[in-house]
Amino acid sequence: MRSIKMLSMAVAIGLGLGTGALAGVVSTDAAKVAAGSYELDPSHTTVSGRIDHMGFSSTTIRFAKVSGDFTFDPAHAETPRLRITIDTASLSTDWPTRDAELRGAAFFNSAKFPTAQFDADSLTKVDANHAKVNGQLTLLGVTRPVQLDVTLLGAGTGMMGDVRTGFIAHATIKRSDFGMTAYIPAVGDQVELTIDAEFSKKK
Repeated sequence: MRSIKMLSMAVAIGLGLGTGALAGVVSTDAAKVAAGSYELDPSHTTVSGRIDHMGFSSTTIRFAKVSGDFTFDPAHAETPRLRITIDTASLSTDWPTRDAELRGAAFFNSAKFPTAQFDADSLTKVDANHAKVNGQLTLLGVTRPVQLDVTLLGAGTGMMGDVRTGFIAHATIKRSDFGMTAYIPAVGDQVELTIDAEFSKKK
């Protein structure tokens, strides 16, 4: 039985059905990321914010609908083009009553401001796979500078043979800077942001 299974696998690879076996990260060095334009894969991207609740606990807000793209050239890494757009109405804290309130006028006001957006301005290299990315975050119609602490998780080949890169980024903002002041200080002003994103190179 085992020999039959191994033979079947060999045939599958020979027919090109085993392409995924060659997929994966080949480097975590940003200098080896292929130059070009990339599109965000929303099925492998998570954007979340963590906020204090009266010192008793922290609440995590996740956004289900995210889009974005970036253009990168290792030879000119200091000037990347990156845009991440978040559908604010797609938020979830796994508590429907709270989610409805967060979409309302006192918080994200999704009816009036359906998206939040980050646009990169510049990149400063820290080491081979870490960088500080400075940019502008627009939320509730207000734009403020924000710095992302970015780690390149890897560059390589996707399951479909496409060129891929993956990053995780962290930032801390004050929601009051964008005019979101409801329930401060009972609900914290400081928000810890995390963007875990995978991109596929455009053909």
